[in-house]
Amino acid sequence: MSGLAGSDQIATWVAALMTLVVLGGLVGERRLFGWSQHLLAGLATGLAAVLAIRELIIPRVAEPLVADPLGRGDLWIGLGLVVTTAAVPWIPRAVAAVPISVLVGSLAAFALGGAVVGTLLPQLAASVARPEDGAVATLVTVGSATVTILVLVGFLHGATRGRLVDGAAATGRWVMLVGLGGWLGYLILSRLILLLDRITFLLGDWLGIRT
Repeated sequence: MSGLAGSDQIATWVAALMTLVVLGGLVGERRLFGWSQHLLAGLATGLAAVLAIRELIIPRVAEPLVADPLGRGDLWIGLGLVVTTAAVPWIPRAVAAVPISVLVGSLAAFALGGAVVGTLLPQLAASVARPEDGAVATLVTVGSATVTILVLVGFLHGATRGRLVDGAAATGRWVMLVGLGGWLGYLILSRLILLLDRITFLLGDWLGIRT
């Protein structure tokens, strides 16, 4: 039990000192704050590398190639693209353009497909008013559908449009700005809550001051 208590105390001191280092950036202490940023980036990179090796490279690349090296041409092609992309600074631009183009195109298609399937279609489906819904729910779905359509129309550029479409596009852009403002306000509020939580941790768990 004493060992567990000692480890908890050490963890509390480490967390408190790191909190003070990060908060020191607010008063101009940039050297320790910069070091903490590098430490965070290193830890995040190491964690991502470990997860990639354990969850992706070993089970989905290495083990299938060891089990059937001649029947997994798709994996060999993928490894070839990865190696070629990693060697971009040392190979001719005409050769490097092929894997880079495949990488950028695949990421763009993946992001676009995810946005349509994961966001746009569920948003449109949720905006459909159903007969069994109540009056309030119907108004909410109609309002949601209206906001969605206005924001989508707000992205229309370079096409000949009438006065009605221009007004809808301008309204959609204003609605989008309001939404971004609300999201930024929520983000600031959440960060203030985190700051309050850290101050409470320093005063309570570290210094033992109970309010």
